[in-house]
Amino acid sequence: MSNAPYNGYSWQQRARILKAYKRGEAGPGFSIAELPCGLCGDSSRSPTEWHSEDYSEPFTFIPPQTYPLCKSCHARLHKRFYAAPQEWELFCLHLEAGGYGTEFVERYPISARRIICQKLSDGRVVEVAPIRSVAGRDPWWRRLSLDPESLRASWARPRPLRPRPDAAAYLIAFERASLSTQERTLLRCHASAFRRTATMRTLAQGAFGAESPQRVNLSYGRLAHRVADHLDWAPDRRVDGSPIWMSVIAEGWQPSIQNGQAREYEWTMVATIAEIWRDQD
Repeated sequence: MSNAPYNGYSWQQRARILKAYKRGEAGPGFSIAELPCGLCGDSSRSPTEWHSEDYSEPFTFIPPQTYPLCKSCHARLHKRFYAAPQEWELFCLHLEAGGYGTEFVERYPISARRIICQKLSDGRVVEVAPIRSVAGRDPWWRRLSLDPESLRASWARPRPLRPRPDAAAYLIAFERASLSTQERTLLRCHASAFRRTATMRTLAQGAFGAESPQRVNLSYGRLAHRVADHLDWAPDRRVDGSPIWMSVIAEGWQPSIQNGQAREYEWTMVATIAEIWRDQD
């Protein structure tokens, strides 16, 4: 495993799953070693090669969280962020034709890939002749993001880093918190944001019609504090030990500088909460 983030998880968090697997947390007798590649189906893959899309705890070691992979497919999967998107598309077509990861370069040397990638870039249809049957195989690779920001963004995580209460518990907590009309508007605004993700400034504009984020920051923090108290849920803490009350509702992350411009801190609402508030009147 490289010392790089993936799907919003730091490399330190990713390393934790390896230790958990070695400790036998996958269950008695469970092994990934004998399974075929979860991308191409090659049964001759290295028994120690596997990949996780989800590094939240508690860890799971079966699809759709974890897949056994061959080394060729594993490398392609991670390289998709740094190669032309058409090359990943060609690799997907190769998989869907029943090709193995180890056969890709041989079938499509760099000169051929350039020609085909140009066709794909021009919007032309590229047909790949069937190689093997892929009946019954889930093409989960088609659901993978090509956005490099997903490597670090909290919105890319399939689950929150730490377990959160279930929907029933949140519903009770919101009811007991006696939400104001503005607080309800704030929650609906956050839930309907793209990828459930917004800055405090964006929420201030959408929910309060204000340009300054200070007011919504204070209001949201107080709301989150009440919800956490009703849930008896321990919030995340800063380095100095102070509680991050917002963590009961959302996970925060700092986007990278873009076009020389610093970007504001973003909050990704917990999916369970977004489902509650997205359709609320």
